[in-house]
Amino acid sequence: MSHQFKPGDLALVAGSRTGTSPNIGRAVELIIKLAPGQVFDTSNGRKATNASGYVAWAVHAEGATAVGDSGRVDVGGIFLIQERFLIPLRGDFEPEQQKAKEAEPCA
Repeated sequence: MSHQFKPGDLALVAGSRTGTSPNIGRAVELIIKLAPGQVFDTSNGRKATNASGYVAWAVHAEGATAVGDSGRVDVGGIFLIQERFLIPLRGDFEPEQQKAKEAEPCA
């Protein structure tokens, strides 16, 4: 399912490629959609590259971590995630909410 995300949208991390990400359940802000190999400048002045081999969103969430060889690693609040693991937290639900209201019986 495509949600037509755009930069600045809020989403919930609902899964990960391995299913073990410490960020599952975390609300994130979408920054930029990246093709494999694409480079972008982070807000803290670092450059980041999408080396994942798949299209992914760079997202931001305070306290975001990744699992490394030595346990959880602070990723500076920015990480990459495939769109299929994101659930929108605004916008995309409006038509469904409207349909639900229309289906309610009148009092």
